[in-house]
Amino acid sequence: MWVIAPGGLLAMIAGCLARDLVCGSYNDVVQRPDISPPRPFYGRFAWAYDLLTDRPVAAECSEIAGALAARGVARGGALLDAGCGTGRHAVELSRLGYRVTGLDASRDLLAVARDRAAGAITLVEGDLIALRAIAAYEAILCRGVLNDLVEDRMRQAALAGFARALVSGGVLMLDVREWEATVRRKTAEPLHERTIETARGVLTFRSETSLDHATRRMLIAESHALTSEGRTELTEHAFVMRCWTRDELDARLAAAGFAAIDYRGAYDRATPVGATDRLVVTASRVG
Repeated sequence: MWVIAPGGLLAMIAGCLARDLVCGSYNDVVQRPDISPPRPFYGRFAWAYDLLTDRPVAAECSEIAGALAARGVARGGALLDAGCGTGRHAVELSRLGYRVTGLDASRDLLAVARDRAAGAITLVEGDLIALRAIAAYEAILCRGVLNDLVEDRMRQAALAGFARALVSGGVLMLDVREWEATVRRKTAEPLHERTIETARGVLTFRSETSLDHATRRMLIAESHALTSEGRTELTEHAFVMRCWTRDELDARLAAAGFAAIDYRGAYDRATPVGATDRLVVTASRVG
C-alpha cells in the first residue's frame, strides 16, 4: 500500500494536470520511434549540467525579449520553453515578466529546474513531439533540442506541433547546429574536454565528434569521470545528432505554417549567420 502525504498528493495531481494540458500521447501527433537510452548528461549527471555548460543567460534572454517585442509579443505573454533543461532561461524569462511553462523529457534536469524556479514557473515532464493542438502560447522557445531529432518526419512533426500550440501571430524562436559551420568547427576541433571541481568530487567531461557527411549527422562519444576519495566512476555514452541547413529550415517552417523567417548566428542581433556554428531562427505563425 502506498501512503502519500497530502501535499505530495496535491503536487502529483497538479503535475499530471499540467502535463495533460501541455502534452498529449505520442499517437496524438506521430508515432515516436524507439528512443535511445538517455544521455548521462541529462540523467545521472544532470546536477553538473550548468557547471559544464556556461551560457550568458541574462544577455540571451534580454535579446529574446527584444526579438519577441519586435514581433508584438509583450512581457506578460504566455511562453513555452520546449526543452527547458535546468530552467536557466525559463526562470530568467519569468523574471522579465513572461508567464513561462518549461517542458522537458528529463526528470533529472527538471529536478534541477524545480529547485531553481522555486515555484516561479510551471514545469512539465513530457516530449515536445507530443504537444497538444491547443493554441495556448504567444511564444515558444526551443534551444538546441531539435538537433536530437534525426528523422525527417520527427522534425516536421515538432515544427507542426509548435505551430498548433501558438496563437495566430505567435512567435517561435529556436536554435540548431548549422551543418557547414559545424563541419568546419568539428573538423578542426573534434575533441572537447573540461575538468571541474564539484562538491561531489573532480569531474572530467569528454566529448569527441566524428561526422557522417552523407546524412549531416554528428556521431558523438562522451564520458563523465567523477573522482572522489581516490575512486573514479566512469560513465560513457554514444549518440547521434543531425545538423540543419538554412534551406531545410525554410522549407519545413513554411510547411508548418510559419513566415517572416529571420536568421542570426547567436542570441545577439550583432552576430551574423556564419560567425558561429549555430542558426538562431525567429518565425511567426501565419493564420
